[in-house]
Amino acid sequence: MHKKCYRGFLAVICFSLLALPTEGLSMTPLVRIMTVKAKDVAPNMDYVGLTSGSLSVQIRAQVGGILQKRNFKEGDYVKKGDILFEIAPDVYKANLDKAKAKTKQALAVYDNARREWERIQTLYSKNAVSQRDRDRALSNFNSAKADYEAAEAAQKDVNIQLDYAYVTAPVSGYTSKEYQTEGNLITTTGDSSLLTEIVQIDPIYVEFSLPNTDLLSFHRLVTRGFATWGKEPETVIRFADGTEYDKVGKINFFDNKVDPVTGVIKARASLPNPDGLVLPGQFVRIIVKGPMLTNAIAIPRSSILQTQQGAMVMVVDGENKVSSRKIVVLLNLKEDAVIESGLKAGERIVTEGIGKIKDGQVVQEVKP
Repeated sequence: MHKKCYRGFLAVICFSLLALPTEGLSMTPLVRIMTVKAKDVAPNMDYVGLTSGSLSVQIRAQVGGILQKRNFKEGDYVKKGDILFEIAPDVYKANLDKAKAKTKQALAVYDNARREWERIQTLYSKNAVSQRDRDRALSNFNSAKADYEAAEAAQKDVNIQLDYAYVTAPVSGYTSKEYQTEGNLITTTGDSSLLTEIVQIDPIYVEFSLPNTDLLSFHRLVTRGFATWGKEPETVIRFADGTEYDKVGKINFFDNKVDPVTGVIKARASLPNPDGLVLPGQFVRIIVKGPMLTNAIAIPRSSILQTQQGAMVMVVDGENKVSSRKIVVLLNLKEDAVIESGLKAGERIVTEGIGKIKDGQVVQEVKP
C-alpha cells in the first residue's frame, strides 16, 4: 500500500511540471561581444638569443723577448691605447740607440761624399780633373747616399720594434685572463705570442635565428603596402629571471641564406650596454618589433571559426541576431589575428560562446 502511494505521488509531480507555463523560461544563448576597432598594430616576435661581444680581439706579441711587466688586472676594463704589456723594452731602446748612431755615422759619410762630388763637378767643368776622378766621386756619393738611406730605414724598423715592445689595447673593452706571465720568454709565433684577449661589450650583440616564414610574412606585409618596417628593426631583450632590459637595440644583420635543415635565418641585434650589465655568453629572450600596421583590424583568434569554407566570424546586428561571415586573415599573432578583409571598424562580433550559436539566432551579451 505504501509503494502504490509513492508511485502516485511521483506521477502527480511529473504532471505538474509538464503543465507549468514556458513563457518565463529564456533559451537565449549568453555570449561575449566586442566592437571591432581600427588601431595601429606592431606584431612582436619572441626568439631565443645568445649574447656576444661586438668585438673580440686577440692580443699577440709582435716582438720577442722577456715579458717584463703587465699593467692591468685580469678582467679589467681597458681603453684603446692603454699599455697592457712590456716586452724587453730596454733591449729595444738599446737597439734604437745603436741604430741612431749608425744613422749619424752614415750621414757624416754621405755629407762628405756629397761635398766631394760637388767639388769634383766644378773642377771637371773646367777640365781640371779627369773623367776617372769624376766617376769615382759620383760612385762614392751614390754609395754613401744608399748607406745613409739604409741606416735611416733600419732606425725606423728598430723604432717600430720599440713601439711593439709596449703592447697597447687596440680597442676598448674587458680583458680576459693573461696567457703569459711576467718573466716568460715571448716569441712571435705559436701559442707563445698570445698574451690576452679583449672583448668589447658596448654595444653588445645578440645572435639569434628566426623562421624563414616569419621573415617572409614581414616582407609580404611591407611589399603589399599593409605595413612599414625600418631597415634596422627595433629589439628588446628579456633576461632569464623575466626582467626586461631597458635599452632598445636594432637588428644590424640578416644572413643571406636559409638553413636547409632547420628552415631558419641567422640574425644579429646590437644593443647599447654602457653599464656592462649584459655580458657575453648569456641566453636571453629577444623580442623583435615587427612592421607597423596602421589602422589595422585585429580581433582575438578565439573568435575565429575554421571551416571548410575558410575562416569565419559570427557578426552581431543591432537586434543581437548573429550571422556567419567569411574573413581573410592577414597575420596571426600570439593572441590576436589581423584581418585583411571581411570586417570593418564599428561592427560587433562574438568572442566567447561561439561554439553554441548558429546563424539567425538571437544572443544575449554577457557584460564584463
